[in-house]
Amino acid sequence: MSRTEHGIEPRETTPEAASRRVRRVPEPADGALSASVTVIDGTAYTTVIPVDGDGVLAEGIEAQSELVIDELERDLAGVGATLADIAHLTIYLRDLSVNRGPFNEVYARRFGGTVPVRCAVGVAELARPTMLVELTAIAAIPGA
Repeated sequence: MSRTEHGIEPRETTPEAASRRVRRVPEPADGALSASVTVIDGTAYTTVIPVDGDGVLAEGIEAQSELVIDELERDLAGVGATLADIAHLTIYLRDLSVNRGPFNEVYARRFGGTVPVRCAVGVAELARPTMLVELTAIAAIPGA
C-alpha cells in the first residue's frame, strides 16, 4: 500500500518547503552555537545546559539539576509547551554512578507523575569541565 492509502498525505520535500516547516526560537544570535529550540511540524527539539542567564554554571549536581530543568521549562514555554508535553528526554550525566541518584531526586520532584520516556547516558565529559548534566528533549507542542 502507498502512504496515501494509509492516510498519510505526501509532503512537499523542496528546500523551500522544509524552511517553512522548521523554525528556530529564538534565531541563533551572532556567535551562538544554535537556537534554544528548533520546531519542526509541531515538535520541539531542545538541548539545555545548567547555566543561568548570565552564563554562570551552577555548582554541584543538585543545583545543576534544578537549573537545567529550569532552562528546559523556559525553552519549552517559549514555544507553548511544558514538561508534561515532553515525549522523550535524554539525560547526559558525568559519573553516572555518583550523579544519577541526586539527579533522579530532582527529576522526580520536578516532573511529578507525568514522566516522559527517558534515557540516561554516562559521559566522560560535557562542554565545560565542571558541568555534570545536560538534557535533550523532544516535545509535542499542544495545538500545533
